Amino acid sequence: MDRFNLAHYVPVLRWKQAEQIALAQLYQQDSICITPLIELVPENFIRKDAKGHISKLSTAEVISRVGAHLYQSWGERPLFIDLWLLSPDLLDARSNNFFTMLGQYATTLGMSLIPVVGINRDCDYLSVAHTVIDAHNQGACLRLTGDDIKRPNLNKDVSALLALLRLPPERIDLMIDFQIVTQSIPDINVLCKLIPDIGKWRNFMISSGAFPKDLSKLRKNDVYRVDRTDWTLWRDQMVAKSSLIRIPNYSDYTIQHAKYLERKGRSRYSASIRYTSDDYWIIMRGEDVFKEDGPRFHQWPAQAVLLCDMPEYCKDTFSEGDKYIKEMSLQRKQTGTMATWLTAGINHHMTYTARQLATLCGSSTVAVS
Repeated sequence: MDRFNLAHYVPVLRWKQAEQIALAQLYQQDSICITPLIELVPENFIRKDAKGHISKLSTAEVISRVGAHLYQSWGERPLFIDLWLLSPDLLDARSNNFFTMLGQYATTLGMSLIPVVGINRDCDYLSVAHTVIDAHNQGACLRLTGDDIKRPNLNKDVSALLALLRLPPERIDLMIDFQIVTQSIPDINVLCKLIPDIGKWRNFMISSGAFPKDLSKLRKNDVYRVDRTDWTLWRDQMVAKSSLIRIPNYSDYTIQHAKYLERKGRSRYSASIRYTSDDYWIIMRGEDVFKEDGPRFHQWPAQAVLLCDMPEYCKDTFSEGDKYIKEMSLQRKQTGTMATWLTAGINHHMTYTARQLATLCGSSTVAVS
């Protein structure tokens, strides 16, 4: 993989149905400006039937399913893959561990996996990641957290990791991931001075997320505009890019909360639409879809009608997500599900952000709206 241009976008996606379809539905003109960072999640290892009963999948079933979905959504293009949300027992140093087997399966499909590593990952994880690195020959991604940056021995720890991986910075993509942001991120030049050999890393990315944990604090049956603080904090430093030691690529968590929260049991949720605009998200907050005397799932098409009349709506030709919203606004027979509306929102967000970056960096060939 080569160095990204300044307009390249790295969305962090947890590998669930909505994210899989949203990624697959990107238009080619937008997908060529994107390299996703995929996080596998515990839900990838279970099967849920129509009645909600859960059964555990075998390792072979998970690998074939995850591998197939990765290939269907992204083909042979490089992608970052991180297993840090999974149980450590899946990543022991045996030859038949999950990561190695996934890497082997991906190789047969012609995929290009770039394993994500970190200075806090245990030896088993790093050993297995090294095996995948060797097999795919795409280098690695070093993901540092905000706490990692504060380590007094950061340079020593990074050097030790690179020695273990037997890779130079030129073959490693560096991501500094602040996860949840509300008011500020550190000055980029200060960060650059903390990282050894900042100019040598193949790519340099800053990631963060400002989408709320849930919508419970928002009043039902109302429309809100929530600041895209993750975007504006990065953008405001980019405006003064002539003074930056190295310009980082933008990364975010799309319209999802930056901290992963595993849901157990049947979850209750409202019918809500999440829609990305210039520097804020439109959130159309509905009621619990399982409320017996409420409008239930029919809230979504009604919300779509309102959204399509708003000035922020980008027309049905903008993305597959926008096309879905428009189509649902014109009928009343189908309602969609939480997954389909989340798919539409994520697809629209990735498209919108990719085009924002293209416009900001002066390489736009497609209008943002």
